[in-house]
Amino acid sequence: MIQNLSPEQLRRTFDPKMLGVETTAHLKTSEGIIGQKRAVSALQFGLEIHDKGFNIYVAGPPGIGKMTAVQAFLEERARRKAPPPDCCYVNNFEDSYQPKGCQLPAGRGHQLQQDMKSLIEHIRREIQSELQQSLRAR
Repeated sequence: MIQNLSPEQLRRTFDPKMLGVETTAHLKTSEGIIGQKRAVSALQFGLEIHDKGFNIYVAGPPGIGKMTAVQAFLEERARRKAPPPDCCYVNNFEDSYQPKGCQLPAGRGHQLQQDMKSLIEHIRREIQSELQQSLRAR
């Protein structure tokens, strides 16, 4: 049987005083993915596998927050670990099609990039200056 509802019947109200707290300042934040013990267990298990060729697949209906939940879980876990080193590629002067890889302490890769840009600009200016002086000397 179909029953018409008024707007008031569609809205459920709740008295916050029933919670028994004045503010949420003293409440602990929940960790993990709420109500998904099996999913959290599977993520933890999958993240402990350090061999190549293993992946983690997350399934479920679209729009339920899978990506957000997994990303928050991984970010929390990453905060507790040391940051990985920066992996950089530098020119291989013997074979420019085969750059050489190197590792730097975390955060130093960007500094290397900036230093290399500065070095290249400096060298360009110096070469131009030397060429101009050489041409003037003739």
